[in-house]
Amino acid sequence: MSRTTVRNTLLGIGATAAALALGYFGVQYLGRNTMYTIGAAVGGAGAISYVLQKPSQPEAPTTPIKAQRRRNKS
Repeated sequence: MSRTTVRNTLLGIGATAAALALGYFGVQYLGRNTMYTIGAAVGGAGAISYVLQKPSQPEAPTTPIKAQRRRNKS
């Protein structure tokens, strides 16, 4: 495996562990229903930002571009 793959794997594992710890301690201090509300708000904000984002690539032309055929000289 390349160095980038290993680094990304370790960062992913670390981020997952941090998210689990944050969720666990959040439930302990804030309560289950509050954490559900926070999770729903973050999920809703993510869905809204996904829908409202502008496309980064221009759209394809509506009419196909025809390539010219080469004629065989005989």
